[in-house]
Amino acid sequence: MMEGTRPADPVRWLAFHPIAIQRSKWIHQFHVWSPKLSRRLVLYSHDAISFWAMIESHASISTFCEYPGYILVDQKPRIADFALNRDGVNEFVVVGAASLAAIGEDAREVLDPLPVTIVTAEALKPHRQWIDNWLRMLPYVTSNVRFLSHEFLDRVEQRLIASKPLYTIEHEALPADPILTRTAVFDLARRGRLTSPDLPTQELSRHTRFMQAVATGDAP
Repeated sequence: MMEGTRPADPVRWLAFHPIAIQRSKWIHQFHVWSPKLSRRLVLYSHDAISFWAMIESHASISTFCEYPGYILVDQKPRIADFALNRDGVNEFVVVGAASLAAIGEDAREVLDPLPVTIVTAEALKPHRQWIDNWLRMLPYVTSNVRFLSHEFLDRVEQRLIASKPLYTIEHEALPADPILTRTAVFDLARRGRLTSPDLPTQELSRHTRFMQAVATGDAP
């Protein structure tokens, strides 16, 4: 994905709010914290968790909303799993085949149409390593990013003109806490300021390489 030019306040582009979901005991419920939205989300499938990790990991997606309301898919109403803004364009995303129900009749009004992207479990499979890596990286950002200064983030980024493994980055930043250095690397990657040739295909480890992102954008 490529990071485009965006207005100063991208949140205004996406005037949606999550609707209340009527959940049966057979439906999974997952609570996560979104660094991109700075709030808690409740998601209702493993595939929704996987797609959420991809949303958080791509700087080209400026903002999003989970379960914004009903849309038409094949002329039938169902709840969109996400509304998002990617490179300045709004769209709805439907993840998997399971359809949820809303609490309250007022939530059942069909939203104004936007482009709809349908993401199947098969479509997620080629990105499995990327997703699994980011599911390990996002808790660092959630827990520790508040301890990072802009100056520290800039310093970490400036040292990565060339690709370096994570253990080297942490060593060179000493006496800074290696956990905070690792968090800085992950947050810079999340923001599109660093990229990694390894995250799409290899398990995250101390040997995972990172470097400054080129002007053409972030990882696939």
